[in-house]
Amino acid sequence: MDRTVTETLIDLLLIRSDHNDDKKEMVDYITGWLKDLGAEVDIVGDRESPAIIAYNGVNGLALSGHLDTVPVGSNWTMEQGEVESGRVYGRGAADMKGACAGMLHAAKALMDQDIDFYVLFTTDEEVRMNGARSLLRTHAVKNASAIVIGEPTDLRVAYREKGVSTFEIYTKGRTAHASMPWLGDNAIIRMGKLLGKIDEYSQEVRAEGRDVTVGATVVQGGEKSNVIPDSCRVELDVRFPFPLQAKDVEVGLRRKLEGFEYELRVPYEQPAFETSPDTPLVRSALNFLGTEAIVVPYATEAAVYSAEVKDIVICGPGRPEMAHAPDEYVEKDKLERSISLYVELAKQVAQG
Repeated sequence: MDRTVTETLIDLLLIRSDHNDDKKEMVDYITGWLKDLGAEVDIVGDRESPAIIAYNGVNGLALSGHLDTVPVGSNWTMEQGEVESGRVYGRGAADMKGACAGMLHAAKALMDQDIDFYVLFTTDEEVRMNGARSLLRTHAVKNASAIVIGEPTDLRVAYREKGVSTFEIYTKGRTAHASMPWLGDNAIIRMGKLLGKIDEYSQEVRAEGRDVTVGATVVQGGEKSNVIPDSCRVELDVRFPFPLQAKDVEVGLRRKLEGFEYELRVPYEQPAFETSPDTPLVRSALNFLGTEAIVVPYATEAAVYSAEVKDIVICGPGRPEMAHAPDEYVEKDKLERSISLYVELAKQVAQG
């Protein structure tokens, strides 16, 4: 298999794999790639969001990535898979098909040298991370000595990340004809007042130095322009650092919203993750790259895997601010560097 890592990445970018897309084409491409190397390959998880395991030997380093992306979105000036000025453009180039391409080529090098390793690829990280949870029950995660997660860090070494939770806020009102709004109770207006308080809370905790963010990301309300709406729903994206939990933010938010009528639900929480910057894997990555350890604001599958594996590091090509952005890109030289990093870490883990 003589393809370059850039060519492999372009293949991945041209296969759409956001949460609305069928993942079969992507899974077939990846499993075929890995089987051609001679690796053992398993598929686990549910049909809609399968997870892929490939391995050579036991007790090696696990190379972990996700193949799903957010939708392409708008305001792009570059084509998907376009290469220009040393950059590869496309949805997922940084987050995180670039790292997955690097891991595939690292797996090839490790197979050639018969070094133990695992590859763990999921297809629903951007939604609920159920693929990572299904992998927790497998021999791959239980036997892996350490895990490197290739989320975009610009090849800096991250040892701590925020937790993420979805809060849902509901307000209720009463319908009426829009020409006589005083006969109804506008649920959207009610929600607007709550959102003002929620924004105040977010600004207050930031001013206090608490690294918590609360952002309104989805608003749903009303059915017709001439009807006063009787219901409104808002989703809040909540991020919190270790050791805080979603319930800590919920307590503060409810205190801020005292006196308002609403319903608050927390349908999803991904805990924050932190490891010591002095673990063997973190130190090895820092020594190889010659950089300092950093903290990232986003959530990864590290918190899921940490239930079974303690030595975890987050490090991948691509600038973090490129994630989910138009004209997302990854640098070609960082792709090549990631291969060397992953191979070196796998060798050190294999040597104990």
